[in-house]
Formats: sequence, C-alpha cells, structure tokens
Amino acid sequence: MRPLYAEFVERGLEPYNPRPERAFARAHNGFVSDHQLFTPEEMDRDPFYQYLRSKGGGWCFGTVIQAPTEDLVVFSWERRFEDGPVSNETVAALDPLRAHLARAALISGRLGLERARAAAEVLGLIGLPAAVLSRSHRLLAANQLFDDLVPRVVQDRRVRIALVDKRADSLLALALQQVDGQSAGQVRSIPIAATEESLASIVHVVPVRGVANDIFAASCILILTTVSQPKLAPVQIIQGLFDLTPAEANVARWIAGGKTVDDIATGAGVTVGTVRQQLKSVFSKTGVSRQAELVSILVGTALGGNRRTDFLHE
Repeated sequence: MRPLYAEFVERGLEPYNPRPERAFARAHNGFVSDHQLFTPEEMDRDPFYQYLRSKGGGWCFGTVIQAPTEDLVVFSWERRFEDGPVSNETVAALDPLRAHLARAALISGRLGLERARAAAEVLGLIGLPAAVLSRSHRLLAANQLFDDLVPRVVQDRRVRIALVDKRADSLLALALQQVDGQSAGQVRSIPIAATEESLASIVHVVPVRGVANDIFAASCILILTTVSQPKLAPVQIIQGLFDLTPAEANVARWIAGGKTVDDIATGAGVTVGTVRQQLKSVFSKTGVSRQAELVSILVGTALGGNRRTDFLHE
C-alpha cells in the first residue's frame, strides 16, 4: 500500500476520492464498506475505483471521525480486488474499536489546539499579534493582540480568514493557495494600508511544515508587524518584507528613491526591458500596479502617512 498511496498523493488524486464525503454524509457511528456506500454500478463508473482496480486494489472498509480541529480523520483498510468485498459481519465486528479511535482523534486534536494557542501566546509576549490557521484557513487560535484587530483589520469569515483591505486580502488569498501547494515553504509578506483607525502594517504568512504540521493540524501562522516610520527602508529589509530577489529589491528601492527605469538600467548595466520585467515582478509581489503606489508602500505613505509622491513619472 505504501507505494500505491505515495503515487495517489503525488498524482493529486485525493480530491477525487468519493469515499470520505459519502461516509461522512451517511453519519454512521461505526465502520462501513464500499458496497454499503456505493452501488456496484457507481463503483464500476467511478474513475477513482478504476484507478484502484488498475493497481490491484479496489475494496475498502473504514470509518470517518470529525476532529475538534475541523479535520476529518479517516481510518481505512484496503483489500485486494481479487479477494472480493469485506463481509458485513467483519465490518460490524470492528465497530467496538471506533470509540477508542474517536477518543484518540479527540486527544490528538486537543493537543494540537493547545500547542497552537501556546505558539500564538508566545508571540504575543514579544508584542506580535499572531494567529494559527487551520488547514481550511480558519482561526485555530489567536493571541489577544490579534483578537484586538478583529473585525477592523482582520475578519474570521465562514470560508477563510480575510483582511478588510481588499488589495491586501487578494494577496492573502494567493498566499494561502501557495501554502496549500506547499510552495517551497516560503514566507509571504503582505502590506496593509493605514486607516483612520489603525496604523499601517505587514502580515507575514508563515507556513507550518513537517512534524509541527502534524501536531498543530495547521496550515500556517499569521504574524502582524506595524509600520510606523515614514522613511525608505534598507534594501535588505525591502527584500525580506516582500520576498523579493536581490535585483528586484534594488529596483524597488531605486524607484522609491526617484530613479527612472532608464536610470536604473544604465546604473545596473542591464537593458531597460530587464528592469521593466523586474519591476513587473515587484508589482505582483507587493500587490500594486503603479510606481506611485509602490513608492507609497516603501516610504510609508500608503502605510503610514499621506505624503505626496508626484515627483515620480508613471
């Protein structure tokens, strides 16, 4: 089963597995088998079952348990297709085990929640608003500093956590998709504009990886830092805040310092086209579409003040 399951995950077939949803909808407090969930005709037509049968499998029995972390915990046993379906008597004989498995899932989930709360509270001790998100991108735990930002900066919506700033929220949605895709485990940083009620800030999306992911049942940690100095940051800070390459960070800082694209190309010894491509990438990563908006973020006008940047050419 190990190589079969590894291939199953690698090929991205998990969303096409109809068993967990059908078993959860049945709401049976025990074990069930394929032929209790599907008709023979349904299994013959289903691509998932066709795949399993092509690998020699195709029969299963198991149970689904709702964990306190909003996850569905699935315990399943596979059987070779040539051996035929599992008997109803065998399935019923395993039902007494379900209570023990449910308690194990409950304990595991509570452990994950407590560790998530502890992680958020530790960040709160050093003055950082922080929250741990579940794999469905809802709040698992948050410290008081983060709670204070709800709902004027952050909203815990039914589908996922969201930012009130629409431009920042579109970047957050993209960052969460990248977390789901396990995009090299990179930290994503998103600028949030200042409002009359709150200072400018940066939200850092930190993926939870490895063993910590198993313990937390979490996808990522959100950490918020406040921007209070309306001045141009060093290039290393710009690079780190917005996940830029060194060349992109230099272009961003030069633009913020009043340089034109032609000036940058001449000074860096590259073509104007190269600089424009780097600038386009900077726009994408910072969530802006105009040079003036970029400067506003880098020098703190959109983030921390209202100073004009009319000296720049679009």
